[in-house]
Amino acid sequence: MTEFYGLPNAGEFWHWTNALHFVLVGLAGGVALLAAYLHLKRHEEARRYTLWALALIALDLFVLWAESPARFRFTHVWLFLSFHPQSPIGWGAWGLALSFLTGGLLFLGKGPQRALAWAFLLFSLVALAYPGMALAVNLNRPLWNALLAGLFPLTALVLALAALLGSPWAREPLRLFAGASLLLTALYPLTLAPEARGHLLEEGGFPFLLFLLLGLGAFQERLGPWMGLLSAAGLRALLVLVGQWQGFGL
Repeated sequence: MTEFYGLPNAGEFWHWTNALHFVLVGLAGGVALLAAYLHLKRHEEARRYTLWALALIALDLFVLWAESPARFRFTHVWLFLSFHPQSPIGWGAWGLALSFLTGGLLFLGKGPQRALAWAFLLFSLVALAYPGMALAVNLNRPLWNALLAGLFPLTALVLALAALLGSPWAREPLRLFAGASLLLTALYPLTLAPEARGHLLEEGGFPFLLFLLLGLGAFQERLGPWMGLLSAAGLRALLVLVGQWQGFGL
């Protein structure tokens, strides 16, 4: 966690477990947001979505804890319990934890349900926004720029809608958010400096194009959810792993 900011010449500091976290946190935050919205609408599926959100949040928090080399140190546990406003990861950890708390109370039917639903919505938005912000503020990595602050929340909603597309109402929102995320994905290489763009194409050009094409499949009837899920998950993981490159002699 303390290595997140990737000081110059730090090299790669995240691996596949961290990429998995960036996929899971998008899925968890997206499902939690949908569950909170359904609670506010008093939708009959709100409780089922909340259960899925709780399971995904618990899994993601476990991965976030397990991937840390300092996971058994008390000081590291305290780091998760502390709060630093300037730390996107601190916002993310607390957003997930408070989403789990408010979602759990909603699922159990305890407390003021309307107020808890609004709190659940707010905390899930924090969890949804944190991954893109965590990358965008890292100025030492040329591939992580401000566009990711918009792209990551969009792909999170694609993940959530694709994973829980058992409801007819979710099909059109899936296509809407898939289209918006594909537009930003197509524009993304154009926002990079030439050297950074060259590194992206050299190290991840084929999977980047593949995930972009898979995203177009989200508009199909039968395989749309699976295509959207694979595309969004793949892009998030790819941009986390390939984006650790520094370049420019740093």
